[in-house]
Amino acid sequence: MTYNKIAFIFSAVLLFATSCENVDFGDLNQNPNEPSNPVLGSLMANTLGSISGYVGATTSNMYVQYLSNGQYPEESQYQTLNWDFSGWYSTLSDLQKIIDLNTDESTRASAAQGNASNENQIAVATILRAFYFHTMTDRWGMLPYTEALNGLEIQYPKFDSQQAIYQGLFDELDMAIGMIEPGAGPNGDYLFEGDMSRWETFAQTLKMVMALRLSAADPTLGSQMFNEALGHEIMSNSENFYYPFLAEENNDNPWEDRFLAPNFRRDYMVSDVFVNALIGSGTDVAPEDPRLEQMAEPAFNSGTFVGAFYGEANDATDDYSFITQDIIYNQTAPLYIFTYSEVLFARAEAAHLGWTNEDASALYEDAIEASMEQWGVAEADAAAYIAANPYTGPDDIGYEKWVSLFLQGYESWAEWRRMKAMGYEMPLDPPAEMLSNATGIPDRQAYAATASALNEENYNAAISAQGADALNTVLWIFE
Repeated sequence: MTYNKIAFIFSAVLLFATSCENVDFGDLNQNPNEPSNPVLGSLMANTLGSISGYVGATTSNMYVQYLSNGQYPEESQYQTLNWDFSGWYSTLSDLQKIIDLNTDESTRASAAQGNASNENQIAVATILRAFYFHTMTDRWGMLPYTEALNGLEIQYPKFDSQQAIYQGLFDELDMAIGMIEPGAGPNGDYLFEGDMSRWETFAQTLKMVMALRLSAADPTLGSQMFNEALGHEIMSNSENFYYPFLAEENNDNPWEDRFLAPNFRRDYMVSDVFVNALIGSGTDVAPEDPRLEQMAEPAFNSGTFVGAFYGEANDATDDYSFITQDIIYNQTAPLYIFTYSEVLFARAEAAHLGWTNEDASALYEDAIEASMEQWGVAEADAAAYIAANPYTGPDDIGYEKWVSLFLQGYESWAEWRRMKAMGYEMPLDPPAEMLSNATGIPDRQAYAATASALNEENYNAAISAQGADALNTVLWIFE
């Protein structure tokens, strides 16, 4: 189930899920004091479905200028100001139910009957909870965290600072990692099919990514958390984390849905910014970076790689390159959450920052090689590119990481903003025309338009502490 479908199901839920007790889950609407195994399995499967919308989002890929629009350029001109996160709190409420049922002494035994151990169920739900809160705070900044998910007990939760949220999430991840025990994972886990070793690696990789995210805001804590995770993260492309789409309309790759059934739109083209960067010193038929031939298709009319103008209307779509057909015409094409390449770039940057004693140059080369392998580039072509683009400093990491995160929109946007704060991001210019009072490439997404009415006092406190509820208010973590 995609994020949009989840959001639709929970459309009646109030902004901060304060009325989650009244949601009708149909067959899931059973007595929580007498839980059956299908309830917990269904809840777990529901919560995993939210990842699909995150990895398949379009707007964040516009922010980092991987893509351009066709006839209607408003998305690349930052038309949308307000973004509603009530669907995410509904997902978090399901995770909290799993945790509560496996924690309460009156329900622990029945929750584990025919399912994973209480500890493994709590660990997986907690890791997912940390992942979702992490992605949310990187988008909106301050959020209800410590007082969220309490239903009617706390109807108007306070907004916690990003600093408090990050510290709390590190604590949650450490707790979850420590709880993992031998045995299967929870029912409904179609992400890793109950393999708890994969969940542990996912948690450690998430911890490493979050740690590097603190490079500007809190490098002391970032270095500590990074080194705790180092050695436990993804170790090869075979361990890359991706969402497992199916060859059926309700659970397939959202890019395929946009280009084929049910939407049949040829709208999202590869941007001129991205195409020109990868053509580099090569040509529009033989680009310098061989990944372009794997990431995109030559334009239909010319047979060459041509990027569509970013932030502008591009009506003659056949003049431009589209995303590779391996993604847009493939229902089961994987969309990545975290990759080996991203981890290697993180380690290279940590070495540059002095957080570790590793070799930044060697890790930089390994990261590019991993990205090339991920995209199916021949070893000889990868080696030639690496030899022609040696490591000279963090600017190289900023550029190459931007390339390697192609289509990982929200992850790339977060890393671009962080490296901008560090001074070595891939240079990107905003479009000539910007909407929603944007003054540049968005630094955050604004709260839902109803936020001030539903939780006025705490919303106002957040705005007072964080800054205007606008697209270009820089978040603490990226200052």
